Amino acid sequence: MTNIETAVAGVRTGGRALETFRRAQAKAALTAELEQHFEKTETYEEFRTKVFDVLALREAQLAMGKSELKGVVMIGPAGSGKSRMVEEIMTEHQELVERDGGWKFGSRILSIIVPGRSTVKETMQAILEGLGYSVRSRRDEQYLTNMAMSLLKKTGVAAVHLDEVQDSGRYKTRDSVEAFLKIFRNMMQHKEWPVCLILTAKPEAKALINMDSPLLRRVRPQEICPIEFKTDGPQLKNALQTLSRKGGVTDHEILEYDEFIQILIHASARRFGVAVEIGIMAIVNCRIEGREVLDMGHFADAYEERMCVDDELNPFVAEHWSIIDTEKIMQRFDEERNLLR
Repeated sequence: MTNIETAVAGVRTGGRALETFRRAQAKAALTAELEQHFEKTETYEEFRTKVFDVLALREAQLAMGKSELKGVVMIGPAGSGKSRMVEEIMTEHQELVERDGGWKFGSRILSIIVPGRSTVKETMQAILEGLGYSVRSRRDEQYLTNMAMSLLKKTGVAAVHLDEVQDSGRYKTRDSVEAFLKIFRNMMQHKEWPVCLILTAKPEAKALINMDSPLLRRVRPQEICPIEFKTDGPQLKNALQTLSRKGGVTDHEILEYDEFIQILIHASARRFGVAVEIGIMAIVNCRIEGREVLDMGHFADAYEERMCVDDELNPFVAEHWSIIDTEKIMQRFDEERNLLR
C-alpha cells in the first residue's frame, strides 16, 4: 500500500480525536498529490509563448549590447490559475535552458508575491528576501533597489515575476502609482542588468497598469477569458477524469453528462482553476468516505465546504441552478479571504 492508501485505510480506526486527526492527514496527502496535476490549457500555451519570446529576445538583445526589454502581463480573476501557470512556465523554461545550454545572460525567473498595499521599499525587500537576503528596515528605497539589481545579476535572474500586482502602492493616487510602476519599468531598462517583468494580477490592475503609458508599451498583455462549455468543457472533463483515476475513484459516467459539466462551469464562476479545485475536493471526500464512485453529492459537499453556502445557493443541489449568481458568491469568498491576509 502507498502512504496515501495507508492513511485512508486508517481513517476509520481509533477514537474520535484520532479519527479526525487521521482524516485530516489522509485528506491533505491526497489533495497534495492531486494538486500536482497541471492541465495545459490553450491560455497556458499562449502565455508560455509570450514568456519564452521575451526571455529569448532579452538574451539576443543583451548579446548585441541593447538594454531595453519587454515584459508580459496576465490579467485574470482569482482562481483562474495565473500563479500556477507561471510556476509551470518557470519549471519548463529552466529545464529547457539546462538541456539546450548556451544562455550567457542568466535564465532564472524569480517569483514574488507583491505584499498587500506595499510601497516600492517593501516590494524591494520582498525581492531581496526571495533572493535569500535579509535587509535592515532602515535602508532607503534607492539603496534597496540598487542592492536588488546587483543581486539579480549575481544570481543570474533574467525575469522577475510580480504576482498580485493590483495590490501595489499604499496610496492609490495617480502620482504614487506612477512612481511605483516607474521603478519596475526602469528594471527593464537597467544599463548593467535589465530584467524582464512578468506581471500577474486581478482585473482591477488594468487601470493601474494603464496609468503608465511607457510601461504599457513595454508589456505584452493577455487576459484570461471566462471558460465556456463549448470550448473548454471537453478539456475540463478530461482533467477531472484523469484526477479521478489518480484519486482511485470512478466517476460512474457523471462526467459524461453535458449538464453536469455546465453546472460545474457555472459553479466555478467560469474559472478553470476553481472548477478543478472543486473537482479535487469532491474526489478527496469520496475517497476519504471509503467510496469508490464519485457522484453529484460529493461535488455539492465540496462546493458547500469551499463557499459556505446553503442548498438554495448550491448549483449542485438547486433545481434552477443557472439563476444562482455564482459570480457574487465567488466575489464574497474572495473578499472574505482578502480580509484574512
